[in-house]
Amino acid sequence: MLKRLVLVAATAAAAVFVRQKAKQQQAEQDLWTQATDDVRASSTPTPMSAPTPSPAPTAPIDEPPAHS
Repeated sequence: MLKRLVLVAATAAAAVFVRQKAKQQQAEQDLWTQATDDVRASSTPTPMSAPTPSPAPTAPIDEPPAHS
């Protein structure tokens, strides 16, 4: 009778251990999935429109303003 009780207790402990280990592995897999999804989403090329040209300066930047 005592052997059966020990066997049942050991089986229950092993089941709890295996379940916790599976939860930990799933949590780590979820983290990796989240991290790699972000990288994959940001690395996909998106069509870009032509850049808008900036307005031309009205006076040269190198020259100081003329004094009157």
